[in-house]
Amino acid sequence: MITYWQSKRNSFFFKLLLSFAIIVLISFIFNLVSFNFFQNTLRTEIIKYNKLNLSNSVNNYEKQFRLLDNIASNLFFGANIPLLKNNRSNFTAMNDLTSEIKTILGNYNNLNVDNLFFYNDSYSFIIEKGGIAEISDMFEQHYISPTYNTEFWKNQIKEEYHMRIFPAAQFEKQTINGTIEPAGLYFPVIVKNKLQRNSYIAAFIDANKIYANSHFADNDLFYIENGDGTRFFGNLDIKALSEFRISGDGEAYDSNNNNYYFYQKGESSQLTYVSVTPNQQIASTVSRLSWLLLFLFALSLVVSLIISILFSLRFKLPVQRMLESLQKMNPNFSVNSTIREYIQIGDKLKSIIVSNEKINQDLQMKDSLLKTYSYWNKVKNIPLEHQEMQNLIDNTKPFYFVMYQLQPVRGAQSLPAEETTKAHFAEILNSAILSRFKQSETLQIEKDLIVSIIFDDDPAPNQDLLSATLQDLVKLFDDHGGFYVTIAANPQLRNHGDFTIAYEETLQMIHERKLNPRTQLITESDGDTRILPVPPSELKKLSAHAEAGNTTEMMQIIHRMLQRLSKKGRALEYKKMANDILAEILMVLMSQKIDVGDLLSELAPYEQLKEITTEEQYYSFYNELIEGAVALINDKKADKDPIVDYVLAYMERHSGEDISQEDIAGKLNISIGYMGKYIKNKTGKTFNEYLEEIRISKAKLILTETDDKIHEVANKVGYQNANSFTRMFKRITGATPGEYRLGKRAE
Repeated sequence: MITYWQSKRNSFFFKLLLSFAIIVLISFIFNLVSFNFFQNTLRTEIIKYNKLNLSNSVNNYEKQFRLLDNIASNLFFGANIPLLKNNRSNFTAMNDLTSEIKTILGNYNNLNVDNLFFYNDSYSFIIEKGGIAEISDMFEQHYISPTYNTEFWKNQIKEEYHMRIFPAAQFEKQTINGTIEPAGLYFPVIVKNKLQRNSYIAAFIDANKIYANSHFADNDLFYIENGDGTRFFGNLDIKALSEFRISGDGEAYDSNNNNYYFYQKGESSQLTYVSVTPNQQIASTVSRLSWLLLFLFALSLVVSLIISILFSLRFKLPVQRMLESLQKMNPNFSVNSTIREYIQIGDKLKSIIVSNEKINQDLQMKDSLLKTYSYWNKVKNIPLEHQEMQNLIDNTKPFYFVMYQLQPVRGAQSLPAEETTKAHFAEILNSAILSRFKQSETLQIEKDLIVSIIFDDDPAPNQDLLSATLQDLVKLFDDHGGFYVTIAANPQLRNHGDFTIAYEETLQMIHERKLNPRTQLITESDGDTRILPVPPSELKKLSAHAEAGNTTEMMQIIHRMLQRLSKKGRALEYKKMANDILAEILMVLMSQKIDVGDLLSELAPYEQLKEITTEEQYYSFYNELIEGAVALINDKKADKDPIVDYVLAYMERHSGEDISQEDIAGKLNISIGYMGKYIKNKTGKTFNEYLEEIRISKAKLILTETDDKIHEVANKVGYQNANSFTRMFKRITGATPGEYRLGKRAE
């Protein structure tokens, strides 16, 4: 009998049963002790927990407000706002302030600020993250609120405080279509500086974001109020704390609604933060815990039975998972085992599978790049040196050749978005062509050119299919917008060796695009490869009339030239003519020593030419260009002054010599003092300032075009001392002569 029980005692069943009994006993004792302990301390612990949770929320809110105060103070004492105080028209400082605001909003992701702006009562605009905005546009279109209207923001200049947080309000905004839609729930916050009483910095703090990032609780019974009970944020239906506050301990109880109120006053904002916990919730927590203990007791019995099954599976399942993942080459599996050897084997197996996938992906990517490169060489008729590259492409079958040109519409999207959209177009084209022609390759061979090579042994049915596919693409691109698309395709099947000929023919078709904004499908070339030049005689007449200020005669010349181009109507010829005329007019202006910078920045002619798609738009473009150029020439003529012109011309001719004001004044029969005051009153610059600018301007030209030494350049432009020349050069240009020369040559 003793031997029998000894054998049973050492059996797996007995040890497992003993383990179950120990687990049940431990579970029972634990539940009993836990129940008694938590029943006595639960209410106290919940209250402590809620106070601690509220304290963390208050600290989070206050830290956000202090951070905003510090950021605003840094802006006040930074480089840009003091500059604006001294010079209200300092647009460089305005732009720099906008960039600084963008940087702050970009770097401080935890600031929960939707926008930050600088307000000055002497401006009719504010400076915010989007740049300069009219005050009326800001608060009547982008941040609309009946409480915080334009008058509210103007009146805040009169108020005396350093920082004030206002109650959160629901703001609206006006869309492009003119409709009003919600913008968000924001706390308006204003920070002032005593040294600049006529300005302040304001921010819109997203109330929902700062709440989500600062308050972590089991319920949403939370609100913020000030000392007089004004609700700043939260549920308006909850009773105000001021009705029954018990001072001193940060805790109150509403006997009517059976709610605990936990409150704490913010040190920086002086706002009161309140978190409400229903008494019913505490009682419910105690009840749930009791049931949970009973459930755990029952669960422990069930788990004890399941453990015996899991024990055997614990060794089998990890091995089975690893074998299955190896068969499928899937690294996304879990060993689900605490056995160290299994974990090491599983990690090593995952590493091997991932490495194999990367190798395969890398090989596929390189094959794709090599295939593109091989087709490009084939198109350009460049011999392929390696047989492996020749094997990547199919050069034994006849093919169709289709070319697509994508010309972006100016202003439709930014440059990164434009490149992304081009890649998206390439994917659309590849998908559309592959869905109908399995043996095809679609490649982007240049920045704005994509080609499709469609291989086919049976041309009869596929000519109609190709035509239908291209017509579908025309409709698709017309609906898409953002690009002017030209599709060129010869519907005849090409011989396998005609890649270069096909490329050149379709490229010529692209150049035959007509002047209109629609997507164009060109399937046949007109055979005329000439591009009508602008007659030099017409350009000379145009220059002469420009110098004379004859706007009407200039438009008549342009009208005649446009009529010549309308016979073929090619967009490329219109654009070339526009570039030639623009260059000619700019040369006329520069020959008159007229600064063309304002004209180029105001009209942006080169950008306009990218989006012109009709003859009417060209007429409008020429009219604006000619009127602007003639106005500059007329202004230049009106500004001529005999004394100033003589002095400046003398400086230009003798800038390399030792120029004496006495000599020039003597030639003009006027005194030195009178000449100096006259030039200053007429031009705003002194005699010496003009002389230094002329000499440094000539020095920049010599530095760029010659290898003369610095002291030689100084002598040529009238400086006897190279050090004096270097100091003056750096003061005017911001760089030493050597640095300037290196920078220009690096360009």
